[in-house]
Amino acid sequence: MITVRGYRADDETALLALWNTALPYDPIDRRTFHRKVLLDPNFDPNWLCLAEADDELVGFCLCLIRRVPLEKVGLSPDQGWITALGVHPNRQGQGVEAALLDRALPLFRDAGRSEILLSPYTPNYFVPGLDETHYGPMLKLLTEQFGFEVVSRPISMDANIVLFDGTPYVEREAQLRAQGIAVRSLLPQEVPTLLQFLNAHMPGDWVRHARDLLLDVTKGLADYDQFLIALREGEIAGYCQFEGEHFGPYGVREGMQGQGIGTVLMARCLEAMRRKGLHNAWVLWTSQETAQKVYSRFGFRQMRRFAVLRKRL
Repeated sequence: MITVRGYRADDETALLALWNTALPYDPIDRRTFHRKVLLDPNFDPNWLCLAEADDELVGFCLCLIRRVPLEKVGLSPDQGWITALGVHPNRQGQGVEAALLDRALPLFRDAGRSEILLSPYTPNYFVPGLDETHYGPMLKLLTEQFGFEVVSRPISMDANIVLFDGTPYVEREAQLRAQGIAVRSLLPQEVPTLLQFLNAHMPGDWVRHARDLLLDVTKGLADYDQFLIALREGEIAGYCQFEGEHFGPYGVREGMQGQGIGTVLMARCLEAMRRKGLHNAWVLWTSQETAQKVYSRFGFRQMRRFAVLRKRL
């Protein structure tokens, strides 16, 4: 007998143990669970569906809709998200997945959602979708039995930067300077300019990423040299940032692309990471096209491939 209910406070320890058993390539600890789940402004305990059998947790499905508007995005009233779905290895394919979805799908329907995505939710997604290699059975089950379709296949990439050499990009940077474009670290007084640039030219979640890191700067947990900007006549044309070994976001405004600005930004950012003693750089989510055109030239290699899934209701 499988029963499904909402999350309760005393489920935390058992749920974390189940999560790390069911999703061994995407484990979380208590702090991450609190930060990305319990303290998410869109979290509702009844929408964290837990499956029980024989008085033990055997599966979970974290469902979300936007209850608080996201910057530049709003409430996304047609969409809902499943950001984590896992079943204990000993219980997979035995009806737990169906029981979880039987509870989850009506939640979305009753909330007026017309499609569910797994799992590009912001601000607190864990991975951009299902890992095609490591969670293949779940992917097959969702697509073949439950009507989900694959809508994109982002990849994650890693690069070892211990021996990264920025010398080959010096000439390109000199050419940009001759055109009036300078690439350098962000200055403290330029914070408003950066936020204006992001609001005008980049996705909404990038604004949040930058603001979060800038807040860490004010707490002494980060520094302004973790932001690299390309300036032309006092206006920002492109930027990138890094937090630990996490590289990005990273982009150049429309109309300024194709001039080598992004190339120099990446080179200088990887140099900054290396100066801080970092050995690696990683990108959680990029397209195959961008990987081939940009990241592979800097030594990034594919580590994982994900499937972003959609189900129309």
